[in-house]
Amino acid sequence: MRVQNKLLTSTCLTLCQCLFAGAGFNAAIAADTNLINGAQYGTGSTSGTGSSPGAAPNPGTSSYPGTSSYPGTGSYPGTGSNPGAATSDQGGASSSSTDFSPALINPEDDLPEVKPTRTFSLKSSFDQALKSNREAIASQYNIPMARAGVITAGAIPNPRFSFMYGFGPAFRYILAGNPQQFGWQQQIQTAGKRTKQINLAQANLTLAELQYQASLFGVYNRVRRSYAEQAAAEAYLELVQAQKKVGMELLHVAQKRYEAGKAARSEVLQAELGVLQYATQLNQANLRLQQASAALGLLVGETPQKLEVIDVDDNGIFRLSTESTDLVPSPSKPMPNLEVIMSLPFEQRPDLKVAVQQAFADRRALTLARSQRIPDVFIDSGYQFTTLAKHQPYNLFNGNVPNSPGNYLNVNAELPIFYQHQGETDQAKAAWLQDYDQIEQLKSQIAKDTVVAFESICVARANILKFQKELLPAAAQVARLGRLSYQSGKSDLASAILAKQQYQQVLSSYFNSVVDYQNGWADLEKAVGAPLQL
Repeated sequence: MRVQNKLLTSTCLTLCQCLFAGAGFNAAIAADTNLINGAQYGTGSTSGTGSSPGAAPNPGTSSYPGTSSYPGTGSYPGTGSNPGAATSDQGGASSSSTDFSPALINPEDDLPEVKPTRTFSLKSSFDQALKSNREAIASQYNIPMARAGVITAGAIPNPRFSFMYGFGPAFRYILAGNPQQFGWQQQIQTAGKRTKQINLAQANLTLAELQYQASLFGVYNRVRRSYAEQAAAEAYLELVQAQKKVGMELLHVAQKRYEAGKAARSEVLQAELGVLQYATQLNQANLRLQQASAALGLLVGETPQKLEVIDVDDNGIFRLSTESTDLVPSPSKPMPNLEVIMSLPFEQRPDLKVAVQQAFADRRALTLARSQRIPDVFIDSGYQFTTLAKHQPYNLFNGNVPNSPGNYLNVNAELPIFYQHQGETDQAKAAWLQDYDQIEQLKSQIAKDTVVAFESICVARANILKFQKELLPAAAQVARLGRLSYQSGKSDLASAILAKQQYQQVLSSYFNSVVDYQNGWADLEKAVGAPLQL
C-alpha cells in the first residue's frame, strides 16, 4: 500500500512547526514523532450510487476516562477477580506488574489479516471494466437487435402461393362444376407504412446506441467510486492500526508509571481499555477491505472465488498533501466557474440524450400509428381449370366435356367503418407528450445535482484546507503535550486520554472531509455526464 507514514510525518511536522513557531514548541515537535507517525487516515463507506461515507471511527468513546475510582470497582474486569488487584491498586507491587497485559489484551484473539495479492491502477480498472463488465457486455447486444429491427421493418411482405386440387364427384360432374386452381396473393402496404416502419426502427437503433453509451458511463462512474472505496478501505485499516499504536504507547507510559509507584493500577486498566476498543474496529476494517475488493473485482468483470484484498496504487486523497491524484484534483487548485459547469450536462449527459432520442422515436411511432387508419390492400391472382369427366351421366352434357380454363383477380381490403385504430394513435400520442415532460423533469434534476455536487466540493475543499493549515497541527500538538505532561507527572491519565481522543477525532473529521471531497467530484462527474479532466 502506498499510504506513506514518512510523508504524513514530515508534512504534519512542517505544519506544526509553522503554526507554533516562536512559541517554544519546535524542538519538542522535532524530538517526538511517534504520535504523529501513527496518524493515518481511514475511510467511511462509499457507495455506487454517490452516497455519503460512514463516519470514521470515533476513537476513545468506550475508553473515555471517568473518575479515578471508576476502574477500581469490584465488578470491573480484572480488578475484583484478578489476583492481587484488590490489595495493590497503588504501584510498586511486583505481583501486579505482570497481571494486566494477559488479562485483557490477547493478540491471538484478533482475526488474521488478509494480505494484498495484486495491485490495480485507476486506468487499468477502467479498461478492464469496459472490456469485461457483465452489464456492459449484456447491454451491447441491444445494438445488433435494434439493427435487425431495421432489416425487419424494411422487408417487403412475401407473396403467398395457394394451390387447390380436388377429388370426387364435386370435381368430376358438371352439376357441381368445381374447378382446380392455383394462384398468388400479395399484400400492398399503403400510406407509406414501410418507410415509416424503417424510420421508427432507425430511431430505435440510435436509441439503443445511446443507451449503451449511458450504460458504459454508469459502469465507469461506479468503477471510480469502487476504486475510491478500495483506497479508503485500505486507509481505514491503517487508521485503526495507527490509533491502536497510539493507545499502546499511552499504555506503556501508564505501565512504567505504575511500576515506578507513581500511578494507580486503575490508570493502567484505563489505558488498556483504550487499546481494547480497537479489536472489533480492526475486524470491521478488514471486513470492509475484503468487501471493497470483492465489489471492485465484480465491477471489472471477475467472479469472486475467495477472500482477497486488492491493492490500489492511488491513496493520495488520504495524504496530508496538496498534490493532485487520479481521483481528485488538489484542494488548493481553484474551482472552475459554476456557470461553465452548468452548461456541460445539457450537452453531454447520456441519460438526457437517451430521453431526447426516446421522444424522437415515439414521434416516429405516432406517425406510423396514424398511417394504420388507411387499410392495406391484398391482391389475389391465379389460374383455374376443370377436370370434369368427359362423359357425364344422365345425359347431363351431350358429347365430350371440354376443359374450361381461366384466370382470376381478387382484390380485398379492410373497411375502417367501426374502428380506425384510434386506440393505437392516442396511446402513441400520449407517450410522445409524456416524453417532453420527462425531459423537463430530467433537466431540473440535472441542474439540482450539478449545483449540489459543486457546493459539496467547495465545502469539503474549504474544510480540508482548514484542517491541514490549522486544526491538525494544533490537535497533534495538544495530544503530544498531553502525553508528555502525563509522562512527567504534571497531569493525570484522564487529561492525556482526552487529548488523545481530541486528536483522533480531528483526524476522523479530516478523513470525512477528504472522502466528502472525493464523493463530491464523483457526484459532479455523474451530474455532468462525462469524465472530468481533473
